[in-house]
Amino acid sequence: MEELQIPEKFKPGFELLISIDNQTVEEFIDAFKEVQPSGIKDLVSAVASRVKTLALEEVKDILETLISLYNLRDHFQENNGVSTDEVIEKLGQAVQNDEELNITNEQKEEFEKRLATFLEFDAVLSFTSKAIEVIRDHERLFTNSRIHTDMRPVFKSDVEDSPVGVAIVHMLKIEYADLEGKHEFFVALDSIDLEQLREQLDISDRKAKAIESLLNRANISYLNYLDVE
Repeated sequence: MEELQIPEKFKPGFELLISIDNQTVEEFIDAFKEVQPSGIKDLVSAVASRVKTLALEEVKDILETLISLYNLRDHFQENNGVSTDEVIEKLGQAVQNDEELNITNEQKEEFEKRLATFLEFDAVLSFTSKAIEVIRDHERLFTNSRIHTDMRPVFKSDVEDSPVGVAIVHMLKIEYADLEGKHEFFVALDSIDLEQLREQLDISDRKAKAIESLLNRANISYLNYLDVE
């Protein structure tokens, strides 16, 4: 198993996992025993209502970090046959080697104990981790969009004459990510195209709501909201 490094994005969560006191750890444990599997937004709200010692954003940082660690653990177990204890040991060493986190041997030992405890709640955190992985398991992932609306002058054959009118053009910018990084492309739309796009989005939204209603009646957990990048 290769050496691990702590991504900058998750360092706030690691710092909190190292620094929180035992009371806060117990509050997280009690929350994980009580809350139901859900999307990250609902999960953060449910846990934050039970963890009184941290702000909502701090709870979010910890949960996002733990979910990423579940994903890391599952990846190494499925592809390399690595045990949870080995993953925890590598993570503890990565935290100790990080110049910003820079923990002592005693802090490393306590951090590894906390990780071992937190990685036992598969019913809640592993569900969210696996659901995110399934949703993201595509060749290209949409990241953002924007529509620019322009006026284009229309001229007669003699371009020296004043414009006889204008055409309204909408330029749709799509941003996406793949294994090679972030990309973007542009598509020109007219008013008819906009209406068709709006109709398709409305249809997809109604389908999602119908599926969610079916899952709720069957008491099946689902994930339909992501704010973990």
